[in-house]
Amino acid sequence: MTAAGLAQMAVLVPVRRLEPGLAPMIHELSEAGFGAIIVVDDGMSATDHPAFAALQQIPRVHLLRHAVNLGKGRALKTGINFFLDKLTGFSGLITADADGQHAVSDIVRVAEALGTRPRTVVLGCRAFSGDVPLRSRLGNRLTRIVFHFFSGHKVTDTQTGLRAFSSALLPELLALPGERYEYEMTVLAHLSAKGIYPVEIPIQTIYIEGNRSSSFQPLRDSMRIYFVLLRFFASSLISAGLDLVFFTFAFWLTHNVLAAMIAGRLSSLVNFALNRKLVFHSHRSVASTLWRYYLLAILLAAISYGGIRRLSEGFGWNVVLTKILVESVLFLLSFSAQRLLVFGSDQRG
Repeated sequence: MTAAGLAQMAVLVPVRRLEPGLAPMIHELSEAGFGAIIVVDDGMSATDHPAFAALQQIPRVHLLRHAVNLGKGRALKTGINFFLDKLTGFSGLITADADGQHAVSDIVRVAEALGTRPRTVVLGCRAFSGDVPLRSRLGNRLTRIVFHFFSGHKVTDTQTGLRAFSSALLPELLALPGERYEYEMTVLAHLSAKGIYPVEIPIQTIYIEGNRSSSFQPLRDSMRIYFVLLRFFASSLISAGLDLVFFTFAFWLTHNVLAAMIAGRLSSLVNFALNRKLVFHSHRSVASTLWRYYLLAILLAAISYGGIRRLSEGFGWNVVLTKILVESVLFLLSFSAQRLLVFGSDQRG
């Protein structure tokens, strides 16, 4: 990319604590020719304020401050808001971490991959091989598997902080929920649901002192991340609740499993509407997806009916509890089949 191209790009760096490599990194970014470098102090120690303020002397650097720690997600949104409100004529924004994990040469490569492509996101992805801290290796692998299951799209490094976004995407990303590390997963899930899949660029895998400077708390922050993924696909839980209410009421009236199953399936209209628009963001017509959906629904209902009859009548199990068990098992099959066979054929269009 030419110097003029980099001049149309800004870099956003959220900072929780001042690391020795931050000032050299900001100097290098300025010398590389980026048009703006936005550095957000997310509640760092007061003893670091003088050194942080000194960054203002570097050309094209903009310093923003949170009086207290509000989280990485909020720091990113503070920087994005400044970018949209105060800077004009920029084609893209690159986010990078402040802990030395991202080489400036890789930041430049990610910016070059973005170029001037509209509505595009580029991820700088680490290899996770060799001398990588165990918590980082396992955390990324588990999150990658969960993200792939729910989105149907493989991302090599779901937790990378090195990302490039075309300016056209930023207004909608600014409005997304999430104040801490889960915000970055919210962004990926949101874009994936809209059929916008990231371009991946391999980068160096750099961990300084076993990644001890990271503010990431594995248990707490991982749970936030997984909750984001589940939130995007909650319509099945809503529909399952309605289904259970209709089923229980009908069985109480008729004491007939088949009649109760038919009544329960009234919730499928809600499930179809929610899944089509909110979960899978299908662009296919209602007619082309409706018949596939109900063909699948009939098949799953037959399996569910058989399972409930066999377990409740053969073993004397409570009918309602048996239904919950059987349909919980079928949930994973239903979700995957809807993603791949009902709504998924046009998702990438």
